[in-house]
Amino acid sequence: MNSSPSPCLDLEDRDPTFHVPIAHHCQSKRVQANKTFQGRTGLRRKSAQTSLLLAFTFLLTVGGRLSVSCAQNAPSPDTKGNLVLFDFGDANDKQIRDAAIARFNKRYPNVKVTDQFTPISSWSDYLNKLVTQIASGKAPDLIHIATEGVQLAVRKNLVIPLDELTSEPSGKELLSDVDPSLVKGFSVEGKLYLVPVAWNNMMVYYNTKVFKDAGIARPADDWNWDDFLSIAKRLTSGEGPAKRFGFGIPYFNFGLTPFWYSNDTAVLKDDLRQSNLTDPKFLEVVKFLHGLVRENGVSPDPANTDPNAVFQLFATGKIGMTGGGHWPMQFFKANNFNDFDVVPWPKNKTQKTVFGADGWGISTKIKQKAIAWEMVKELASAESQQQAAGLGVAIPARRSVAESKEFLAEPEHAALFYESLRYAAPVQASANYAEVERILMQHLSQVMAGEVKPEEALKSANEELSAAMEQQAAEGQ
Repeated sequence: MNSSPSPCLDLEDRDPTFHVPIAHHCQSKRVQANKTFQGRTGLRRKSAQTSLLLAFTFLLTVGGRLSVSCAQNAPSPDTKGNLVLFDFGDANDKQIRDAAIARFNKRYPNVKVTDQFTPISSWSDYLNKLVTQIASGKAPDLIHIATEGVQLAVRKNLVIPLDELTSEPSGKELLSDVDPSLVKGFSVEGKLYLVPVAWNNMMVYYNTKVFKDAGIARPADDWNWDDFLSIAKRLTSGEGPAKRFGFGIPYFNFGLTPFWYSNDTAVLKDDLRQSNLTDPKFLEVVKFLHGLVRENGVSPDPANTDPNAVFQLFATGKIGMTGGGHWPMQFFKANNFNDFDVVPWPKNKTQKTVFGADGWGISTKIKQKAIAWEMVKELASAESQQQAAGLGVAIPARRSVAESKEFLAEPEHAALFYESLRYAAPVQASANYAEVERILMQHLSQVMAGEVKPEEALKSANEELSAAMEQQAAEGQ
């Protein structure tokens, strides 16, 4: 196996006018964006009369439907109280959240809502901060969590089951507009703990201009690994700093997961309690990824590259394809980059990709559950998700919003995002998710750098991961 140094794009060659913020990867799959990334796509109105008619129709079909439901068994508008939200996100998320709180306060003007935005370095760190805050006697009322934190949050008894609330008319209405896969992803042992508000998957983005210049047609929706590699080779050209690569590896656990899934394998076994790194199919994937960089030279070495930088390289034409969910759209919008489209992840043994969602739960320390539930419904409302669709962040949990003109405005095949739930599976999120990710990426980086052979790396990784899972079991998680 060739272990010679792999070509790697010098990030100093990036276009300095292309704004990509440095940020951690959050498995709500959104990344922090600066204020220049804020923008929205609005619907054009032919006249003031048409605008009023459309607005009234929207309130009846979307907002009005929720308001009628909320009126059933809802607390009195005179209710007094305080609600504290434990939250994560970026500038766009804060904008969406503030608007939801403002709408809530129009209905409940005597309820003070405090939104505590908390930075995330890992899900275990985020929840540990929450546990510490609760132990100090300052428990929040609503908690924002993503798929990666659900198991840990439930095992730490941080959130209550929501089944009683979602069995009410307003709860049924809300969930009826959400794909069952997203609801199931927030359920533990048959009980629902979070209401989904947004999610992300992994698709393949391709630069339409680069494809056109190379005379390559859009890949078929049912393409496979062989097709993918063939196109990546055709797109790769040039030498040194001027080299264009066919593909940029999305080098983080969530980004690599569709490679595992499409080869019918995963890091952990289905029970999320045992390592699966001895699976020959997993080794096959690692060799394939290694080959993209070392043998075929169709991807730059990703080991020491900021994960977000791949989107800049893609937008500037130095990479023909890359992987991402809906979150890169905010980068593209901010920089007026429109030469892109998406295609499903290529299959090998099966067609499968990954998804991860984020949602809102109610704290086990709640004192005013009824009013907290009203706030959850507002955060998960069509209005909140419609605003998110216009900002180009995550995929809305509500199907009605995912089918709206705002969300489908771009790229051309934007409908494929929500449709991917037909063949997507949730990211594996054990209670020790952060440790699983650390072990995997540490050993995989040695492979990608050509320091260790794939077989040796996975043997060591399996031993370390097995010990970590045994430790988790011993701790009762």
